[in-house]
Amino acid sequence: MRIPYSWIHKDYVKLARHTEENQMLNSSPILVHGRFTRLVLDDPDIPTMDEEYDIGVFVPGQYIEREVDWDRLLNVLFLTFGGFLITVVLTTVMIVPMAAVGLIDMFSPGLFKPWSMLILSFAELGFIVTPIYYVRKHRLPLTAIGIRDMRSLKNMALGIVTGVAMLGGNLFISWLISDVFRIPVTGDEELFAAIDVYELVGWVVVMFVIVGFTEELIFRGFLQRRMEMYFRRKGKNAGIKAIIITSFIFAAIHLDVVGFATRFMLGVFLGFLAQRTKYSMIGPTIAHGLNNAVVVIMASMFV
Repeated sequence: MRIPYSWIHKDYVKLARHTEENQMLNSSPILVHGRFTRLVLDDPDIPTMDEEYDIGVFVPGQYIEREVDWDRLLNVLFLTFGGFLITVVLTTVMIVPMAAVGLIDMFSPGLFKPWSMLILSFAELGFIVTPIYYVRKHRLPLTAIGIRDMRSLKNMALGIVTGVAMLGGNLFISWLISDVFRIPVTGDEELFAAIDVYELVGWVVVMFVIVGFTEELIFRGFLQRRMEMYFRRKGKNAGIKAIIITSFIFAAIHLDVVGFATRFMLGVFLGFLAQRTKYSMIGPTIAHGLNNAVVVIMASMFV
């Protein structure tokens, strides 16, 4: 979520080996064509294999994902867009009963009444439908979309630090757009302004638990991770390419031309954080939620 500019000016591998065997493959010389050599595995799911072993759980028939080709990447892109469409449909479906009870007035200048936008935010749960469908279809664990290490204090701390940095970048780009380039904007901050402390608390919770988590799951845990796996097959700078493309999609899907640059910047921060935490979603979720929650608090204070 961007800060309103008006404020500035005012193939798969079967998971059947133990971790020790994987470490042996990584470090032990093996005999190949009469010569001893060393087999090096650069597997993006080594943390997943370690985790599955460490917790003593192995599900027969479960797979991990090691490689993404062009066809699979297209499928991932399609499913990402599908998640967006599901969210749009859920939003539309929710508007009807909300209008019936007066939370949305279709014939009033103030279309959205208090609590209405907060309630509509639950439609973002649609974002997680297609990633979960993907892992179930391909018999992958939920760790394959970033639901792992969710209690890591280190990742949580990184999320807080990144969230603060995102806020700084948010303010800077907003200042550039409003004061330097003087691009006229129409603020939408009133949509997120809470009328009382109860709605404000609700907004803060939703920004972390719903908005932050669902968007990070689909864009970083699902899309960016597979984008990086695809570019690893193509050469160097796979991580950078994945971050840039995913951030572009993340910004574009918000359908806000003026806010595109801000959201692209936020996507870059979140993308680097996802890579830094080996695609555990707790860090990006906290960073994303922190940025959005502060925006809501500012909207409630100054609007």
